[in-house]
Amino acid sequence: MRNLNCKNCGSIMIYDVSSMMAHCRFCGTSYVLDHKDTDYFKTFYRQMIDSSSGDEAKKKRDESLWDNADSITFTTNEGQCIELKYLHSYSDKCADVYVTRRNIAFHFREGMNGKAEHMRKMVSSLDYPSADTRTLSDFFPRVTGAFMLDDGTSLVVINKREEEYPLRLFGKLGGRHIAWIISRLENLCCVLEYNGLVHPEIDVDSVYINPNNHTACLYCNWWSVDQKNMHGLSSSANLTGLRNTAKTLLETEDVTPDTPQALLDFINSSPKIDAYEDFAYWDEMLIKAFGERKFIKMDKEDSDIYGKQDD
Repeated sequence: MRNLNCKNCGSIMIYDVSSMMAHCRFCGTSYVLDHKDTDYFKTFYRQMIDSSSGDEAKKKRDESLWDNADSITFTTNEGQCIELKYLHSYSDKCADVYVTRRNIAFHFREGMNGKAEHMRKMVSSLDYPSADTRTLSDFFPRVTGAFMLDDGTSLVVINKREEEYPLRLFGKLGGRHIAWIISRLENLCCVLEYNGLVHPEIDVDSVYINPNNHTACLYCNWWSVDQKNMHGLSSSANLTGLRNTAKTLLETEDVTPDTPQALLDFINSSPKIDAYEDFAYWDEMLIKAFGERKFIKMDKEDSDIYGKQDD
């Protein structure tokens, strides 16, 4: 995926899922993309949605993509070199984020080491219900490395599975795909509720999905997570973030066969008193919207999602 650097501060910008705008999460600058960039991103969003996976040629192309991925090297304060190969990156207020094949690396800027420590603290504090039969921990971050760098900044690395991709890269989605993503996020919000945690930045950058088995993970922006009632945080922020994420993905806000009224009503509704009641409410609205649950295939390969072609 092409990088676009902010002309104001130099940070790596993120692209709006409409493929019309680019935004800098660091300084807040926004740009309207020119037609070449707009056409490029519309093309790879369309490839991602329309393309089928599984053939050998596509798998070989994906291997080539990773062989030719962009790379960046960091040096620890002990002289160790850490090279990252990545196909997607962006700058946030606290860190530059690099999405590698099986990891997500967060390079925290100067003066942000406290945020790195806070992220690790919040992730390590997660607990799960004793009746957990779905291994919910698989859908939350697991820190696998933390390094102090030679320039005084820090690098934190978490695991991700190879088939998991940033939700942002899927562009706009149909209603049935948004529905299963909402279902997974409601489940994750229940885990946050169980832990008394508030994640005020649930969005298309913090959520990763596996389009093949319909799972979703809440991997990013954990430096903003805190205990409920700290700094005025309320658990309703989790459920508001869920709704805003779904709204960002909508292809249309008009009622269509794939975007029924009940789905729009839920997305535009106020959160219930807690995640458990909200999940129950969503189950009711899901049945009203689509009736019997169906698995809608969304098979994609790395080359479809990251939008790169071999030279």
